[in-house]
Amino acid sequence: MVNYCVCGGCTNTSQSGHRVHLFPSRKTKRFRAWIRFVQVKRADFTASSVTANSVICGAHFTTECYESGDLMEFNMGFRCKDRVRLTKDAVPTVYTDSTQREQKAGASGQASDGASAGGCATGRQALHWKRELSRVFAESAVEFGDSDLASLDARLVDNGSQCNIRCLQRSAAVQVGLKPLMVNAETQTEGTEQRASTPQSTVPSEDEADYMDHDESWNSDEEMSSESSEDDYEDEPSLESPSDQNVPDKVIVGLTQLMALFTICCSCYGESKGHIVYQKGTYLKIKQVCTQCDYQRVWQNQDILHRNMPVFNLLLSGAIHFSGCMISQTIRMLKLFGIQCIGINTYFRHQRLYTIPTIIKAWQNQQMEIITELKTMDGGLILSGDCRSDSPGHCAKYGSYTLIEDRINKVLDLQLVQSSEVPSSNWCEIEGLKRSIHFLKSQDLQLSAIITDRNRQVAKWVRQELCPEGTSHFFDIWHIGKSVQKALDTVSKEKGCEDLKLWRPAIVNHLYWTAASTPNGDPNIMEAKWRSMVNHIQDIHEHGNPAFSHCAHPPLEGEAREKEWLEPAIKLEAVTTRGALVKDIRQLSPQHQTYSLEAFHSLILRFAPKHTSYSYVGMYCRLLLAALHYNANGKRQIAETSRGEARYSVRYPRFRRGGWVVRPIKEKPSYEYAAALVTSLKERYATSPRALQEESATVSAAAPGPLTQHTISKEEAIRLHLSRFNSQ
Repeated sequence: MVNYCVCGGCTNTSQSGHRVHLFPSRKTKRFRAWIRFVQVKRADFTASSVTANSVICGAHFTTECYESGDLMEFNMGFRCKDRVRLTKDAVPTVYTDSTQREQKAGASGQASDGASAGGCATGRQALHWKRELSRVFAESAVEFGDSDLASLDARLVDNGSQCNIRCLQRSAAVQVGLKPLMVNAETQTEGTEQRASTPQSTVPSEDEADYMDHDESWNSDEEMSSESSEDDYEDEPSLESPSDQNVPDKVIVGLTQLMALFTICCSCYGESKGHIVYQKGTYLKIKQVCTQCDYQRVWQNQDILHRNMPVFNLLLSGAIHFSGCMISQTIRMLKLFGIQCIGINTYFRHQRLYTIPTIIKAWQNQQMEIITELKTMDGGLILSGDCRSDSPGHCAKYGSYTLIEDRINKVLDLQLVQSSEVPSSNWCEIEGLKRSIHFLKSQDLQLSAIITDRNRQVAKWVRQELCPEGTSHFFDIWHIGKSVQKALDTVSKEKGCEDLKLWRPAIVNHLYWTAASTPNGDPNIMEAKWRSMVNHIQDIHEHGNPAFSHCAHPPLEGEAREKEWLEPAIKLEAVTTRGALVKDIRQLSPQHQTYSLEAFHSLILRFAPKHTSYSYVGMYCRLLLAALHYNANGKRQIAETSRGEARYSVRYPRFRRGGWVVRPIKEKPSYEYAAALVTSLKERYATSPRALQEESATVSAAAPGPLTQHTISKEEAIRLHLSRFNSQ
């Protein structure tokens, strides 16, 4: 396709040997500037005249409008004419003869055209280009700065990159070169079979990234592809945006490809050798020695913190811990892939000394922010509390008690109790609640209401200690409903009670309605509504109770009746009106429930699965990670389709026994908290590793002792070991 320049009086096209550039995004100021330039000689040209193929040729741009690195590559024959890009703020300003302007811009010299159209350059030209690029590399290294390189010989200024530059034939007439992604002056890159490299910038632009992704399918007939992503260049955030902490800044490089970068001397361009002199985890140090001119230099793939800590080793330990991954599985995965990484012992040392204090400090800061926010809110705290054991049954090692503030849906406090601190693991719940309440009182917070399950120890303690202070205690509906459902299932299996199974869902729904229809939580009304259920299923809708005299539904006739009425059910009445159940129904929570706590307990399984045992401090930190994740994502909204409709999914959970449920699809979770932890770990270690170690010692000293008080030697245990089966 031929593209014509839209400027008045200009006849240049994409096939006349001129560069052409697509218009920038309509959302930018640069787009309006381009329109005004064209309107000088074409008054009828407006923004609506711009199409996807509208272009302005390179004759209307000055040399300063082009990327200097692209021009250098073009003049040296390593970049085709159509791949010379404009700068981000380039605006056409020239109205003189187009051919002369392009020659002045250095865009179409005979020597350069000969290099780009005539195939390979001569050996003398290639040597000249190598020297010129080496000079640029040295300038780039000095600009970035490097303390290790500066300590070497004065001849090694030094160049943080080597590139194997040779004249490569992409086709009979076009050679293509790419810039290496240089994170710092210590990174080296090598041109591949289709690409030559030259260091122009530390991070490629959006145009360059688009070109790299689609380079393999590029052909010389697509003149406009060099400007295909120019609109995205300004509309999308830059890769160097400091607000995005998850931008990848590390790449995987094969050892063979890495060592190939040290085969050419940076001084005489002769043959040299590189060998690994030191390796520790992810850290790699390579020494390069030239066999002809005795040139030497030392290269390392990462920075060193406080003289002995490779930064990637520390950050890898932090990333594994902060993401909640299992170290054994992660290390096994990396080794299967063939990536050199840290060992398990190194990870646990970093975890004990550095990552655990970082997590605890982040949680304490967030907890103080939440407390400050709650102090500015009217009314007392409305808390949901529940305990989670680290293993099923009555043999749990840990019990974690969590309090969530229902108004803001954030974890306010989390206490971990080891079973050796209490008479048995059944006492972990009440002990965790006592510690949490004591902490909240120390922060001068007033407790208005607390919602829990029906744990009798908790109910008694709250009734004696908190209710006299004005705290209301409510029971969660879900826990009572689950108990009622199990009792109904048991009764419906007895002879003569089979029809009760059809009424089981309706009875459980009536329990929820009892609380939801009584927003003030009047216990007398809730009791009367619950007792009315026994009359309702017998087709009796007048109850004679002043608190709830008759059913609230309209007359049920014809199709409105979905089930047959039951005969007087003595067993049902005995189950649903027993004294303990009715007493608990009087304390049903009408507005706030503990479903958010159940969701948080499910989340904990991702960070601390029950099939893995942890130390006290290790378990506590994984619980804090789950709390940080929950607080960062507790207010996610329902995801929407492209048409703005809410997204839902249909699930078939096991408890429905073949039935289905509809669940909303939430927005993707955020992991900014984990990125902030990695940043904090690096900064705190760079500031003072000794301070982190002291915090670690303080945390370890406060932890309870192990469950095992008396140990036995391994040899003695083997000697006393007896098998229940005969050994051959």
